[in-house]
Amino acid sequence: MPEQEGRPTLAGHLDQLFEDIRPHGAGGRRYTNEEVATAIRAAEPGIRVGGAYLSALRKGTKRNPSTELLSALARFFGVPVTYLLQEAPDAHGNAEIQLAQVAHNLGVRHLALRALELSPEGLAAVTRIVEHVLEGAPGADPPEGST
Repeated sequence: MPEQEGRPTLAGHLDQLFEDIRPHGAGGRRYTNEEVATAIRAAEPGIRVGGAYLSALRKGTKRNPSTELLSALARFFGVPVTYLLQEAPDAHGNAEIQLAQVAHNLGVRHLALRALELSPEGLAAVTRIVEHVLEGAPGADPPEGST
């Protein structure tokens, strides 16, 4: 298996998911191995997994999880199972991570679900409001023509 930063690819990808996908958005705490294992067991009782096994997968000391566990991990983090198996994430894989980050942020998810109920005109108005708020956010690019 190809190595990535001295670890097998699967270990690197799992660590990246734990780093990027957080229960309360990008600024929040990370999931623990045990939280992920518990969620997987709850969603799929036939899968036997514990926090210690996930830790070993992340360290690369265990390397051959079942396809069922790989699928469950991918579902939990909201990425395709191919993300866990590819050598290096491509642009599509990176986009999947960004989408998964949004899906795990409860505030963004609630806003997105409410936006589904909007008319096209309402959605355009909300988009303008969000863009206006982001323009004033620290670190935001200045509006075009204001430089």
